[in-house]
Amino acid sequence: MITGVSGSGKSSLAFDTLFAEGQRQYIDSLSAYARQFLDQIPRPDVESIAGLAPTLAIDQKPGSTNGRSTVATISEIYDYLRLLYARVGVPHCAHCNSAIAKQSPDAIVDSLAALAAGTKLVVMSPMVRGRRGAHREVFESIQQAGLVRARVDGETYLLEEVPELAPRKNHTIEAIIDRLVIRDPADTRLRDSVLLALRLGGGLASSLIQDDAGDWHESIYSTAMACVECGASFEEIEPRTFSFNSPYGACRTCDGLGRVAVDDHTEECPDCHGGRLRKEALSVTIAGQAIHQVCGMPLAEAADWFSGIDKTFSPLHAAVAAPITTEVSKRLAFLQRVGVPYLTLDRSADSLSGGELQRVRLATSIGSGLVGVCYVLDEPSIGLHPADHDQLIRCITDLRDQGNTVVVVEHDEATMRSADVLIDMGEGAGQLGGKIISRGTPADVEADPKSLTGQYLSNARSVPVPEERRHPVEGQWLMLRDVQTHNLKNVTVKFPVGLFIGVSGVSGSGKSSLVNDTLAPAVADFLGLKSETPGPHAGISGVEYLDKMIAIDQSPIGRSPRSCPATYSSVLDEVRKVFAATREAKTRGFNSSRFSFNSAAGRCELCKGLGVERIEMNFLSDLFVTCTRCGGKRFNRQTLQVRFKGASVADVLAMSI
Repeated sequence: MITGVSGSGKSSLAFDTLFAEGQRQYIDSLSAYARQFLDQIPRPDVESIAGLAPTLAIDQKPGSTNGRSTVATISEIYDYLRLLYARVGVPHCAHCNSAIAKQSPDAIVDSLAALAAGTKLVVMSPMVRGRRGAHREVFESIQQAGLVRARVDGETYLLEEVPELAPRKNHTIEAIIDRLVIRDPADTRLRDSVLLALRLGGGLASSLIQDDAGDWHESIYSTAMACVECGASFEEIEPRTFSFNSPYGACRTCDGLGRVAVDDHTEECPDCHGGRLRKEALSVTIAGQAIHQVCGMPLAEAADWFSGIDKTFSPLHAAVAAPITTEVSKRLAFLQRVGVPYLTLDRSADSLSGGELQRVRLATSIGSGLVGVCYVLDEPSIGLHPADHDQLIRCITDLRDQGNTVVVVEHDEATMRSADVLIDMGEGAGQLGGKIISRGTPADVEADPKSLTGQYLSNARSVPVPEERRHPVEGQWLMLRDVQTHNLKNVTVKFPVGLFIGVSGVSGSGKSSLVNDTLAPAVADFLGLKSETPGPHAGISGVEYLDKMIAIDQSPIGRSPRSCPATYSSVLDEVRKVFAATREAKTRGFNSSRFSFNSAAGRCELCKGLGVERIEMNFLSDLFVTCTRCGGKRFNRQTLQVRFKGASVADVLAMSI
C-alpha cells in the first residue's frame, strides 16, 4: 500500500510508472498485427522494473460517460442475462401477450394472400442478419438458387452489381424471391415463392408490403416463432435480441437509452417505458420476470431471485441454465461484498459516484478469476462508510489470495493497518515529494519518526476539531421538498446558507442522489445555468439567497494536452497581462495574446506549443521527445526574451504554486 500527503508522488509511482509499464510490456508482447489496433502506451521515465506482472488499474475515472453503460454491463452480468433469456426464456406475443408457437408455411401463405387485392408485395429470404463479413459465398448461393436480385442493407441490387462489402461491418442480406401483386388468393405463385424463401432462409421469410400511401413495410415470418392467437411471427431469440447496444434489440424510439429528449430535458421512453429493448425482447420471461424487470431489482433482491429460479425450469432447461446462473450469482455476491447491495443492475454508470464505480469494477475483477496480475487501486474506500470497510478489505485480500499482487493508493487508517507492506511517500508535495520516506509493515511505519503517516497512525499527531463553529442565519435556508431521486423516499431537507455542510451516511443511503443528482441541478436550473435534469422533487426554495452555483465533482478538469492549472484557473490570463505590461514587450509591440502557447504568434512552431515532438513508430509506441527547438518551454525564442523580474513566461509556469 502506498501512502503519503497529496502531491507526494503516490499516483506517479502506482499509475504512471507501475501500471503504465506493465501495460506497455504486455502490449509489446503481442503480435505486430494485434498492436496496430491498440492504443500504444509511452514508456515511463524509469530505468528498470523487475518482476512486474501484467497490470490492471481500478481507479475512479469514469471509464465511459456513455448513457448505455450500466452496473450490469460493467460487471458483465448482463452478458450472462442475455444468454440465459435467449436459451431458456419463455417468449410471449408482444401484441396480445399470448404464448409463441411454431407457424406452418400454409399459415404464412394464407396471411399474405389475405392482403387487399392490388397490394404490391416482395417476398424475400433472410440470408444474413447483422453479421460481419464480405459474404461472397452468400451471393453465390443466391445465384445458384436461380435468383437475380438481393437486398443488401436496405438497398436492392442485381447480383452482378452488388458492391464489395466491408468485412468489418455488420450487414443484412436478403434474397429477393419474387415481386408480385396480390390478385387471386388461390394463385400458386405466392405459395411457391414463400416455400422457396423458407427453404433458403432456414425457416425464415420476410416481405415488403406497400401501403396505400406508397410506403413499404417489412414483416418477418417464421416457422418456429409465431403467436397462436393473432398469428404474428417473430425472429428466433438470440442473445443480441436482448442487447440495447444492438439495432436488433434496442427500442426503436429511444435507441436503447430508455429515455427520450423532450425540449430541454429527458423523459422515460413511451414505448419501452425505460426497458431500453424492443417489445419482442421485453415479452420474454423467466419465472414471470422480463429481463428489464430483473435489472430493475436491487442487487440483494436479484441475488435472492436467482437462487430460486432453478425450481421453475424443466430438467433440460435446468441443465442449460445451471452454469449461467452460477456465474451470475457469483458476481452478484461479489458486488454485495464490496458494499453496493443497494444498486440496481440497470443503474446508469454516469450516475454512480467515483467510489461506487470503482467498487463495481473491483467486484468484476474478483469475479474474473484472473491469477498472476498486478492490480493497482486508487483509494477504493473513498466515499465508503466506516461500517462497510471490513467487507471491502476482505475483497481486496481475496484478490491477493487468488494469486495476484494488489497495489493500493490509500489514506484510510483501517485499510492501511490491513496491508502487508506500507510505502510512505514524502516528505511533502510537489518538489518536496517524490521520495520513499518509510517502508515496511504498518507497525514499522508507525514506529518511524520520519514518516508523517506513521505519526498519525501512532496518534502523535491528529486532526484538531474546531473549537468554535459558525451558526446559521435565522430564516436563511435552502430547502428541497419531497425528493424521490433513485432510492430517496420523499425526503425534505433544509441546508443553512453560508455554512460548511457535510452530508453523511452509509453507502447507498442517497448522499449523491440528494446533492449531486437533485440539489445541484435544481439550483442551477433555478439560476438559469446549464445542467442535467434534476431528480424528481416537489420544489426548491431559498435559492434567492444565492447568486451563483459551482458544482465541483470528480470529472477530469482538462480535456486537452494543452490544459494546465494556470489555464484552467485563469491565472495565465493575469500572467500574460503582467508580461505584456513590461517595457520589453511594449518595445517589441507584444500584447497579452503573445504570451499564450495556444497563440501562433507566441508558441514554438515546431511543437505547436506542446513542448514535445511526436515521432510515429508504426507498430511500436509513438515516441515523445522534448522539443529540440524550444527545449520543452513551449514558446518561441522572441517571446522567451521578454522577462519580468528576471524570469520568462515559461520560467513562471514552471514554478510551484
